[in-house]
Amino acid sequence: MTPSTSAFVGPGRPRTVGLLALLALVLLPLAACERALAPGEAAPPVDPPQVAPADEPWATPELREVVDLQVERDGAALRALLDAEDPSVRARAALALASVQYAEATEGLLGLLADPEVAVRVEAAFALGQLSLPDQGRALVEALAEEADRAVREQLIRALGLRGGEAAAEALVTLDSSDGREEVHRMLALSRLGMRGVTSAGLVEALAEGLTHNDAAVRKAASYLFGRSGSPELWAHHEDRVREALDGYARDEPAAMNLVMALGVLRQQPDADRLLEWATEGEDWRVRVNAVRALGSQPMLEASGVRDALFQVLDTDRSPHVQVAAANTLTMGLFVPRTVQERMADWLVDDPPERWRAHVPFARHLAGIGRQEPVLEWARRVEGAHPVAAARALELMGMIEANEATEFIWEMTDHADTRVRALALAILGQRWAAVIMDDEEVREIFHLLVDRVAHGEPAEVQRSLGALVSPAYGALDQEGQVLETIVQRAETEESVPVLVALLEAVEEIGFEAAAELTESFLDHPELRVRAAAATAHRRITGQEVARVDETAPARTVDWEALEALGPEPRLHLETERGEVVVRMLPQQAPLTVQTVARLAEETRYDASPFHRVLPNFMAQGGDVVMGDGSGSPGFSIRSEFTRIPFQRGVIAMASAGKDTEDSQFFLTHSMQPHLDGEYTAFGWVESGFGALDGILEGDRLVRARVTPGDGS
Repeated sequence: MTPSTSAFVGPGRPRTVGLLALLALVLLPLAACERALAPGEAAPPVDPPQVAPADEPWATPELREVVDLQVERDGAALRALLDAEDPSVRARAALALASVQYAEATEGLLGLLADPEVAVRVEAAFALGQLSLPDQGRALVEALAEEADRAVREQLIRALGLRGGEAAAEALVTLDSSDGREEVHRMLALSRLGMRGVTSAGLVEALAEGLTHNDAAVRKAASYLFGRSGSPELWAHHEDRVREALDGYARDEPAAMNLVMALGVLRQQPDADRLLEWATEGEDWRVRVNAVRALGSQPMLEASGVRDALFQVLDTDRSPHVQVAAANTLTMGLFVPRTVQERMADWLVDDPPERWRAHVPFARHLAGIGRQEPVLEWARRVEGAHPVAAARALELMGMIEANEATEFIWEMTDHADTRVRALALAILGQRWAAVIMDDEEVREIFHLLVDRVAHGEPAEVQRSLGALVSPAYGALDQEGQVLETIVQRAETEESVPVLVALLEAVEEIGFEAAAELTESFLDHPELRVRAAAATAHRRITGQEVARVDETAPARTVDWEALEALGPEPRLHLETERGEVVVRMLPQQAPLTVQTVARLAEETRYDASPFHRVLPNFMAQGGDVVMGDGSGSPGFSIRSEFTRIPFQRGVIAMASAGKDTEDSQFFLTHSMQPHLDGEYTAFGWVESGFGALDGILEGDRLVRARVTPGDGS
């Protein structure tokens, strides 16, 4: 699942990484240089999310049954429980339907909006925000007019923003809210409606008025549409009010984070000076990141002094994230002047290697326009700075045809880091498609790949087999050496990732002689191995395979273990930048909390990297197999959409689509309302915001542990 905003792609998990995907990795925004954030550099912490309490799902057998039905995705049974006599069962059934998203339950949920119990109405309103409303939200508008409870009203307003139509927009525009928290929800709902293309007289006007509200939280919520809409068409006639609001803000204003992005969308050169002021004077590093990014259009970059100022930001800003944002912006626009290219080249060959992350955008740009010499020199200078530095250099060497680049790739196949070796094997295995090689060179690569299939670690096996499916090696395998190696390794292999890689390769290559091998793994104890064997066997033989049993411990709740964790256990993430303490909420996401806690207790998270960091969006980690986002621990769990809103410091599961969560998680740098109801949020940062802000791509999660929490 990869929702997008004006600046980012959402958290996700690529399942395979071929040549095109490897090259695409080069285009991702990178985190900054190696040092941590300077003292006092962390953005301000936030108040914990306001989540109305729910009964512990292990409190009674009836509540446990509801959660089990949710995991089984039994929408019909959950719909029937909306009529249960026990209000706690009705409430839990409504919350469960928010994840199951059973359309036939809409009418029953609407009926619960008149339930005498507040907790039931809260969950029903939340669940309706996860479903398509038949009347564009009119029933919710009527319920809102009658509702007095704050928590219920907030969920109704949220649901109207997510699912409502013009009637919802009209109601929210005219809603008279004297409650500050409710006004925040109203501003966010109006922003959501506008971003969905729902228009109503006064919608943008209400948001524009909110930009100067006396409550900073309201101002920030009102600014969301302007900075994240991607196009100024909806609000362009209010652009002067955006400028006036921004000019009136103090340099620590949270709403500036979105309004500087709004000016970037306008692409009007006179705004360049205003953006430069925020890029250099904003107190919050996240505002400076956004201001620097907003300068990335040709009109802005052509304004007098902008490129010089960006080089100065690159050199002097306290935040590594801002430095790399400046480097990325300098490579944007329709064309980059030759003088700027020369300054980039000088940076690559003169700047200290430990600042390699800030160099990558320059190296990528120069490699793309054929300036190979400084990129080759830079790769040699930074290869020992960090394994991720070696990986980024490798990716760029894949774009360069020079013999020196090929030599560099060969050398990296013996790198000390497994991930770097695996990446080098993948790039070398596809090298024949990028440069002209003689038969002897291709044969040498073939034998190296086969050797790593036989003796390499899981990542090396997967990448080597992925390369061996290329047609360049087919003629070299007259004696079936690849299949023989696969069979020999599979006979003694215990690693699930290796076995899956072997079986997937058999399927891809289509070895008819491998039918006996695939059949032997159809009853393997690991689901992922059985599934890979079944797919390969079907492909090879053309025979249907009996349904693979998907019952696995990861898909069921261990109630005894969950109750032992308590209502609010803490997840302690000891990172290279300090400790981040997360308060988890099993009431909202029992299966997810159980899974994360179990992985931590089994030490599987220990030493895993944060493989993806997008500044002012999120830091993603938890790939306990491959370490680059492509790995899977061998199971998946059900999505659990919760009432925890995506604000700064929320922790959630990464996803490749509904019900595909496994071990990977991410932590948000700032509010991300577009993720609400799309990803499983299961807790928030209680302490350690400075460490969170300091995490850079490639940093390690040294240790993860869980302590029980009693809710205090």
